[in-house]
Amino acid sequence: MMKLIANTLSRIVISICFCTLSSCHTYTTFYNTTVSSIDTVLPKRTHRVDLSHKGLTQLPNALLDLPSIKMLNLSANRGLNLHDAFLTLKHPEKLRVLILDSLNINQLPKSILRFKNLKQLSLGYNPKLNLEATFQLIRNLPITFLNLKGNQINKLPQSVTQLQSIRDFNLSYNHIADSLSYAYLGQLPKLYSLWLDHNELSSLPASIGAIKKARFLYIDHNKLTTLPKEISNMAVWVIHAGYNKFKEFPVVFINMKKLLMIHINNNAISSFPEAYTSNKFTFKGLLLDNNPISEKERQRIKAFCKGFFLLSFQQKQYFVK
Repeated sequence: MMKLIANTLSRIVISICFCTLSSCHTYTTFYNTTVSSIDTVLPKRTHRVDLSHKGLTQLPNALLDLPSIKMLNLSANRGLNLHDAFLTLKHPEKLRVLILDSLNINQLPKSILRFKNLKQLSLGYNPKLNLEATFQLIRNLPITFLNLKGNQINKLPQSVTQLQSIRDFNLSYNHIADSLSYAYLGQLPKLYSLWLDHNELSSLPASIGAIKKARFLYIDHNKLTTLPKEISNMAVWVIHAGYNKFKEFPVVFINMKKLLMIHINNNAISSFPEAYTSNKFTFKGLLLDNNPISEKERQRIKAFCKGFFLLSFQQKQYFVK
């Protein structure tokens, strides 16, 4: 039994390290070498094609006959008719990753449904995008990664709950403080990683406790000073809470029974609550870099964090005041 527990912990730690290093932006790494020039005849085994920022109004002929395109990036081609472009691809069932950032689109064409095996969809930096219509349209596609970064979102429509296959949801660089939005996210049964960084959040609603499936939570680069007690209902393994405005280490982490690692660097933390010396907690990794913690307080923290696989107090730059 002890060996099984150790092996499970090892796998979780490896997963933590991988997601920390890669930021879980999987669409940037899948399917081998990326081709970005279409001036020459492309190899039949071309899988990744990046045609972003090309000023396209239609897809080049060299692309259309490729039998196995798995990743296609069409970002920032604002003159491109997406409906026609999607219809011209001869093997839509092969596509797994579609990147449509910075296109200034209001809605997706129905022809996106041709990509019946689509796993990852990026729609970042399209602030005019109609989310209600988008979620209704893509609800039956097997999308596991959805990127809505930088879309000036204030609230999510209830139709987001229809995205039942979503595992990784990037909502960075928005303004989502609405309580119902978090309640809706809690209805996504497979949600694994959730990005809420750079959302200008000064607080989190109690409804964040409804998001019980997520294992990785990114709430860094906000304006948080406290966390709601309801966050302890989450089964999170890793929390990224760096670059906020915490002055004291949150006591609520004691009650998060699945928590293994906390990134809370670059805050204004100078002390830990006394509760940490008298209560058990589950996390075994802690990044406290660039916080104004005195040497005396560091020694106190080290005493009740003995045996951690990671404990860091490095001062690489000035801490956030």
